[in-house]
Amino acid sequence: MIRYTLATLALLTVAIYSTGCQSSGHAEASVDTDRPRMADDGYTQAYVVRNDTSYMRSSTDTTSAGTLHSGDVVYLRSSAPSSGMVQAKTSDGRMVWVRAGDLSPR
Repeated sequence: MIRYTLATLALLTVAIYSTGCQSSGHAEASVDTDRPRMADDGYTQAYVVRNDTSYMRSSTDTTSAGTLHSGDVVYLRSSAPSSGMVQAKTSDGRMVWVRAGDLSPR
């Protein structure tokens, strides 16, 4: 009885550790591999989000539509201004508006 219980626990332990963390919640991208896919629409300037920051769906929205996490990559059409809101394209293709002060050039 104890032998079967230990075998079952060992099997469950291996199953749990083999699954690992499947989703980190970040919209990660590699600048070198994702840029060609996004270059055709003009969003070619890669920027990294410095701090977790909320984004909006349009420039006139006042409420957050979600959060970009520190380290996420977004693409702009040109260099980011020093302040204000700027339209950006996330690595998964969403168009969002973020605070320019939360972005750093990549």
